[in-house]
Amino acid sequence: MIVDFKFKNIIIGFISTFLLSFCSPKGEEENNSIILKKIYKILYFLHPSPIKINNDFSKKVYQKYFENLDFQKRFFLKKDLEYISYYREKIDDYWINGDPIFFNITINRFYQRIKEVENFCFEILKKPFDFNKKEMFVPGEYKYFYPKNKKEWIEEWRKYLKYLTLMEIATSINTKKKIFQNSKKNIWKNLFLNKEKKSRKKVEEDIREYFRKLKMKKKIDWFPMYVNTIISQYDPHTIYFSTKEKENFDLNISGKTEGIGAELQDYKGYATVVKLIVGGPAWKSKRIDIGDKIIRVAKNPNSESKNIIGMLLENSVRLIRGKKGSKVKLTIQKKNGSIEEVIIIRDIIEKEETFAKSVILLDNNKNKYGLIHLPEFYFNPENKNGRNAAKDMKNIIQELKKEKIKGLILDIRNNGGGSLDTVVKISGLFLGKVPIVQVRLSYGKKKIIKNKEDHVLWKGPLVILVNKLSASASEILAASIADYKRGIIVGSDQTYGKGTVQTFYPLNRFLFSKKELGYLKFTMNKFYRVNGSSTQLKGVNSDIVIPDNIPFSIIFMEKDKPNSMIWDRIDSIPYQPWKGKIDLEKIKLKSLNRLKKHQEINTIYKTIQLLEKKFLKKRNFPLNWKDFYYDNLKIKKRNENFQKLKNYLNIYGLRAYPPSYKIISKYKLEKKEWENNLLKDFHIAECVNILRDFNE
Repeated sequence: MIVDFKFKNIIIGFISTFLLSFCSPKGEEENNSIILKKIYKILYFLHPSPIKINNDFSKKVYQKYFENLDFQKRFFLKKDLEYISYYREKIDDYWINGDPIFFNITINRFYQRIKEVENFCFEILKKPFDFNKKEMFVPGEYKYFYPKNKKEWIEEWRKYLKYLTLMEIATSINTKKKIFQNSKKNIWKNLFLNKEKKSRKKVEEDIREYFRKLKMKKKIDWFPMYVNTIISQYDPHTIYFSTKEKENFDLNISGKTEGIGAELQDYKGYATVVKLIVGGPAWKSKRIDIGDKIIRVAKNPNSESKNIIGMLLENSVRLIRGKKGSKVKLTIQKKNGSIEEVIIIRDIIEKEETFAKSVILLDNNKNKYGLIHLPEFYFNPENKNGRNAAKDMKNIIQELKKEKIKGLILDIRNNGGGSLDTVVKISGLFLGKVPIVQVRLSYGKKKIIKNKEDHVLWKGPLVILVNKLSASASEILAASIADYKRGIIVGSDQTYGKGTVQTFYPLNRFLFSKKELGYLKFTMNKFYRVNGSSTQLKGVNSDIVIPDNIPFSIIFMEKDKPNSMIWDRIDSIPYQPWKGKIDLEKIKLKSLNRLKKHQEINTIYKTIQLLEKKFLKKRNFPLNWKDFYYDNLKIKKRNENFQKLKNYLNIYGLRAYPPSYKIISKYKLEKKEWENNLLKDFHIAECVNILRDFNE
C-alpha cells in the first residue's frame, strides 16, 4: 500500500544536515556511496521494525547476495567464495559508511567468470551431444555447493547446454502434431538425432545473444540488486528503485500498460507471469496462465525467436512490448512443463481495461443485484485530481442505485492493493464518517484514519468477495466491513496478509546535485483494524469459506516471504457496529448449510493442491533422448488428467451453485467474455444466493 508521507521536522532536519555535509556526486562511485548512506539513515530513523546491523546481519546479506547474483551456481567457483568470504562479516560496516567495496569486488569477479564461461561454452557447442548416453541434468538451484574446480564447472555447463538442445528439439517436434501422434520409437530416435546439429546451432546462437545481453549490463545495473539484498532484511516491501524502475511503477499503478497485458516477474531467471490484466490480449488469448514462463520471444511472427531465459527482465519486457495491432510470438513453458507457442496481438492496456466495472444480475424472481469488479485501488501518482478507484466506485454505485438493485457484490479477488487514501474513501461509501483503519507510526504513537464524508452512499445488503491474493488495501476494506458487521465476507479462508504501509522517498532530496539517485520505497508503519488486530500475516478471515482455483504453485502469501514483519495488535478504538435490521449470523448459517451439502468441493480442491505439490518436487531432467521423450509424454498425460480435475471443480461447483440469474450489461463486445465467465463462476452464484437471503 502506498501513501504520501511527510516526515517530522526534527527528523527531516537531522537527515538534511547529515546529508548536506556531502559534496555533489562526481561519479558512479560517489553516487553509490551516497545511496548507501542515505538509505541506511532513513531506515535507521524511520523503519517501524529496526534490526541489528552487525556481523550476523552481514552473514545473511552475504548468503542472499550470492543467491541473487548466481542463483543457478553457474558462474562462481568454490574458491571464489572462499576468497570473498573475507568480507562476510564486514558488509554491515561497509553499508553504514557508504563503502561499495564488497559490491565492486564481487561484480568484478563475476564479470571475469562470465568471460571464461562464454569462451568454453562455444567450445562445448562445437561437438555433437550424445543423446544415447544416460545422464541427468540437475538445475543449480537444487545443489548445495558451487563447482569445486574448472573441470566440474565445465561439466555442469555441458549438461545445461545439452538440456537446452533437447528442449529446442522438443519444441520443434511439438509443433508438428502429425509427427507427435506417431509413437514409433525409431521415428522419434531419428528425429532427436537428426535435429541435434541444427538445434545445437540454435542454442549456440541463443547463448551468444545471452552473453551479449549479460555483458551489456553494467555495474550500475547490478547495484540496485545489491542494495535490495541489504534492505530486504528489514521486510519484503522495502525496495530501492532506480529512476527508470520508478517510472515503470507509476505507469503500472496508474492503470496503463503497453504490450500483451501480463505482469511478469523474474523468478529464478525466468520471465514468469504473475498477473493477467482482465480484458488484455494475454487474458483474451486463453493460452497464457499465471505461473507460465516465457522462454522465447519473437518481435513478430516472421522474425527469429530470442531466448530470454536468464535475460534482464526489463530487456525481456522491451522485446514483448510493441505498437498496438502488431503481433508478438511467445514460446511458453507451461506450469506443467510442456512447451507451447502463442501469437498475441499487442494492444495499449489503458485504464479502461483495468478500472472498476460493473454489471447487473437479474435473478428468476426479477430481483436486480449489482456486481462491481475492482482489480486494484488505482490512482495517478502524478495527478491527485486524476481518475482513481474511489471516484469510479462512487459513480458506479450511483448508477446501480438508479436500477433499483436489492444487493451489491464487490469482487476484490486478486486485488493487490494500492492507495490508502483511496480505500478509506471507498470504505466510507458503505460506512460513512467513521474510523476505517489505525496506523501505528514509527515513533510510537498511533493515528486513527477516518473517512471524511458523512453520507453513506450504499445502505443495502453487501457481500465482499475475496481470495488469497486480495492484499493490503483490499484487506483494509474487507476488515472494516467485517468489524462493523456491515456485510458478509466470502472467499478463501484468509486473505494475503500484508499489513504494512510504504512510501516513496526521492534520494536526491536535500542534495545540491541534480543527478537522479533513484527512490526508496520503504515500510514506514503498520496498519491495524479498528478492533486493534493487525492484518499482517493473518489477513482477514472470510465469513463463508469457498475453495478457489488459484494454482497452489503461485500462491506466495505474506507469511511465505522471508523477513516478513510479525503479527501483533494494539488497543481497540470505540466503534459502533452497523445499525442494520438484518441478522448477519442467520444469513451466514443459511450459506454454511448449503456448503455442507456439497463437501466434495473441498475434497476436489485438496486433491488438486496435493497433486500440485507433487508436481513441484521434480528436481532433475533426463538427457537421454528416450528417457527425455517418455518423460515428456508422461508429463503431458499427467497434465491432461490434472486439467480434467480442475475443470471438474468448476463443473461440480456450478452443479452445487447453479447460476439462477442472467446478466444485464451496458458494456460493448470487449467485456462480453468477462460477463460470460460470471455465469461459470460458482463463487458469484453463492454470493447471489446470500443476497437473496438478505432480502428474504
